[in-house]
Amino acid sequence: MAEHTEKKCPQCGQQLRFPTNVGGVVMACPSCGKKFYSDFKFAGRSGSTQRATMAALFELPGNLIKRLLGKYLS
Repeated sequence: MAEHTEKKCPQCGQQLRFPTNVGGVVMACPSCGKKFYSDFKFAGRSGSTQRATMAALFELPGNLIKRLLGKYLS
């Protein structure tokens, strides 16, 4: 698995990397200064069904927003 996630700056399109093990990080684009955040992730072990369920519930609002924005921006 990759140690980072790539995301484009919403203002200038600069490709930026976020650590995969850290979520909800606020970053400022080094090119234009626009501030935005990485997706929030609930850290947990993959073997625990209860943790996986909690992680899915905790991440649900962000995932719904991504789907809605993707639907309307496409």
